[in-house]
Amino acid sequence: SVAMRRMFLVTATLAAAMLWPIPAYATGGLNCDVDDANMVFSASSAVGRGMGGHIINLTAVAEIKLKDTPADLVKINLSKGLVHSWLEAPDVRLHFYSEREGEKPHGYVELVIKTAAKDDEGTTEGDYELTVFYLEPPADASDGATLRASGKISCFVE
Repeated sequence: SVAMRRMFLVTATLAAAMLWPIPAYATGGLNCDVDDANMVFSASSAVGRGMGGHIINLTAVAEIKLKDTPADLVKINLSKGLVHSWLEAPDVRLHFYSEREGEKPHGYVELVIKTAAKDDEGTTEGDYELTVFYLEPPADASDGATLRASGKISCFVE
């Protein structure tokens, strides 16, 4: 009957639509670098162009140059340490936090990056704030040392 054929056609069309590949959102890239008296830092990732600008496959490393930084906090992999991010052209805000690993008393590295557009080509410039906190054995809460530094940073967003 005609009604059965229409129902079959509608059902087949809906099933095909559900199986049809959904187009992927375009991606861009994010790169940030600094090499100054305080640290060497490099970050790169893909960035989703959809709502929220998701950061994908982030690679971020820092080498802290501040005097008195404990040896285990000098070279830090921050790739899994991105705790907050804000990417809304032209602004870039990244907040990294990584705690000391192993049996030593508490310590961490925190890096906050804030940039704004410099040009129409995707270059952004701004500031970073670096904090290194650590306890050394024997330690209690009053024995903590905090090192702080700030400087200029540039990022490129495409």
